Amino acid sequence: MTFVHREQVRFRDIDGLGHVNNAVFLTYIEQARAAYFLEAGVITSLDELQMIIARVEIDFRAPVEYGETVEVEVRPARLGTTSFDFEYTLRVDGRVVAEARSVQVAFDYEAREPMPIPEAWRKLVAP
Repeated sequence: MTFVHREQVRFRDIDGLGHVNNAVFLTYIEQARAAYFLEAGVITSLDELQMIIARVEIDFRAPVEYGETVEVEVRPARLGTTSFDFEYTLRVDGRVVAEARSVQVAFDYEAREPMPIPEAWRKLVAP
């Protein structure tokens, strides 16, 4: 399943050079990831999103400016027993501005250890 989330570039996203700061791209993909689970109905609140981020990599392709809308496409890329990967393509007006990949680990916060990916998530995160 491919999913697209839209983020309007805010004033706070801009750095001294007038474009979106690199660190803000992490926020854009984080927002898209949460929306992916919420809009699919797999969770009803962020409290149910029991995962940690193990890795994120971003390739920046083009600058993004204030007022633009970033479309973040989310795609499942790999499914393991306790972890899964998402790939992201970020676009503004059809041009690719960044590509990213993240590794999520299903995590039991009480036990403080990885746990099997919940069955309710498996179809949603399977490539």
